[in-house]
Amino acid sequence: MNEYEWKDNEHDHYYYFNTANGRVVGQVHKISHTKIWLAKINTKIHAEELYLGQYISCDFAKNSVEEYMAIQDRTLLE
Repeated sequence: MNEYEWKDNEHDHYYYFNTANGRVVGQVHKISHTKIWLAKINTKIHAEELYLGQYISCDFAKNSVEEYMAIQDRTLLE
């Protein structure tokens, strides 16, 4: 099972990365000048992102990324 951690980047961007290789697998950030948070996953295809949704807080956005990656880690298909 992969291990992941959050990296804080100036309190309005957070990166979810694999602790074994440093690969960023997801991120959450505020949308421009709002208090809405966007959650997205970096796919294995170069420069392609999967948007998970818009959330009312950073914690909800982070939870969506964590849940998505937990499901992916339990899935055998690539």
